[in-house]
Amino acid sequence: MKQFTTRQIALLGVLMEVGITIIHTPAQAADYANQHAYWTCIIAAIVLCLPIWAMLRLKRRFPEQDLMQGMVSTHPVLGRLLLAVYLILFLIIFARDLRIITDLVEILLLPLTPIVIVSLILLLTLAFMAKGGISTIVNMSEIFVPLGIATLLTMPLFFGRNMDFSVLRPYLHPEVDGVIKGSWRMLGYMADIMMVPFVIPGKSYNGRSAWFGHLSGTAFLVLLVLMSELVIGVPILSRLFYPSFELVRQLQLTDFLDRFDLFVSALTVPTFLTKIGVDLYVTSLAVKRMFAQTWGSLMVWPVGLLGYVCSFMLFSNIVQIYDFSREWTAVMVIFFVLMPLVLWMLLRPKSKGSGNDGKSSSSGKRDSSNQQETHQGSQQGSGTGRTSL
Repeated sequence: MKQFTTRQIALLGVLMEVGITIIHTPAQAADYANQHAYWTCIIAAIVLCLPIWAMLRLKRRFPEQDLMQGMVSTHPVLGRLLLAVYLILFLIIFARDLRIITDLVEILLLPLTPIVIVSLILLLTLAFMAKGGISTIVNMSEIFVPLGIATLLTMPLFFGRNMDFSVLRPYLHPEVDGVIKGSWRMLGYMADIMMVPFVIPGKSYNGRSAWFGHLSGTAFLVLLVLMSELVIGVPILSRLFYPSFELVRQLQLTDFLDRFDLFVSALTVPTFLTKIGVDLYVTSLAVKRMFAQTWGSLMVWPVGLLGYVCSFMLFSNIVQIYDFSREWTAVMVIFFVLMPLVLWMLLRPKSKGSGNDGKSSSSGKRDSSNQQETHQGSQQGSGTGRTSL
């Protein structure tokens, strides 16, 4: 399995934590926390520190394997049963994200195209992306994630006087109940960063890459939510389905270039697709880990079509996804916050018993003698072969 650098894993973590979260979750955070919506990102990030720590300790035990391989190799039966539950979870995440990006493209970019056609085109792109493997996805994240970060950091230069800091008053008196409710919605999407250990081996998923990716993703979300509040305003922000896109629409470089948002969308939509490509890859890899005889690349198409159907069966419109955030966070807390702690206590690599040393040494002697006999026989066979030729 290929080993990745610290920078690549950190960018992949930023992609998974930020990719779909920025689409409509800031509006939910502002709806509950009002002017202190940016605190919801920080609180959700603090909660995720515990499962990330548990994953780092767990991955040290399986340096050459991803988490799904470790589950199956340690407990073949119970590991596959737990992996089946995670497979359903990954499929729902893929269907949810595919439905979100389909509605975003269909409403904002291609309003005259039927939604089933838009979703099918996106699925074809995701399938080819997932068939390329995790290396292709990581290389794509190296392109689009830095561009997205650079775009966010340069936004204050273009907004200038449009930012109104008075909307953050009172600064030091947050509504605790609203901040907790907003953090609950934010946690359900930020927890996607916990999918990274499922596909990355332990050698690549180290402390520097995991923590740097988590901190960078949290800082990205805090800046985005804070800028949305300063430019759009809290009353309007809490009533938008796509607040990040509305923030981009406020960018105007000159009088004749008033649709600068199209250029930014050309960068952000591939970023969203790369994140959903990870969802499809993880789901297909889970099927391969459950059934070792299956061919991983061949599972991309049926899994993608299943997610395509589930995206319309589970969510008929974007409002249902918006309202489902409260219940969905409870599922993510169970499997991505609490379950890593359980796996850290249970999963341990199998070690050879010390009582079988004598048997292993005697069997090693027999194997060495058999290898000598086989070597002599091969030499005789090669000599007869040369004479026959």
